[in-house]
Amino acid sequence: MVTVFKNITNIMTTIGDCIIYGATVELLVIAAFGVMLAGAVMAAQNDAEITQVGLFWMLANCVCTSGYVLYLKYATKSVKLSKFGMVFYNNVLCSLFLFPVSVMNGEFKMFMSTPALHTVDYAVKNGFAGFVGFFLNFASLNCVAQTGPTTYAMIGSLNKVPIAFMGYYIFDSKISEETWTFISISLLGGILYTIAKLRAGKRKSGRA
Repeated sequence: MVTVFKNITNIMTTIGDCIIYGATVELLVIAAFGVMLAGAVMAAQNDAEITQVGLFWMLANCVCTSGYVLYLKYATKSVKLSKFGMVFYNNVLCSLFLFPVSVMNGEFKMFMSTPALHTVDYAVKNGFAGFVGFFLNFASLNCVAQTGPTTYAMIGSLNKVPIAFMGYYIFDSKISEETWTFISISLLGGILYTIAKLRAGKRKSGRA
C-alpha cells in the first residue's frame, strides 16, 4: 500500500504542475502513470490490513511530498542562493525539525547510551551516508530546476526498480511473483514516459 500511495503522490504532483506552472501533459504520460499505478495496486493487493491512522499518515505524506517538490520548482527560480547554499540550508532546517522528534521518541537517548554507535567504523559509514545524501539533494534540486516536478516524480518512482534488482543480487533477497510483476509494469510505464518526453522534445525542436 505504501507503493500505491507513492504513485498517487506522483499523480498529485503532475496535477499541481499543470495548475501552478501551466505544464502540459501528454496522453502517453497519463498512460504511463496509469500503468505504474495499476502495477502498484497489483503488488499491494496482498497487504493484510490498512488502519485509519496509517491511512491518515500516508495521505499526509503524499500531500507534503507533492507540495515539497512543487515548491522546489519555485525556489530554484526565485531564491537568491546558490545550489550549494540551498542544499546546505535545507539540511540544516531538517535537523531543527528532526532533533526534537528524536529526543521525544527516545532515539537520542538510545544513541548516547549504545557503545556500538560510537565507533570509528560507524562514524565513517554514517559520514559516508551523509556525504552521499548531501549530493543526492543537490541532484534533486538540479533535476527539478532543469526538467520539472512531473519528471522528478516519475524518476523517483522508477528508481525503485534498480533498488529491487540490487537488493536481489547483493543481499540475496527473495522477490515474489507479484513483485516481479510490479517491476515489469513499472519498467513499461517508464518506457512510455520516456517515449512521451522524446516526442515532446522533437516537437519543441521543430518549432524552434
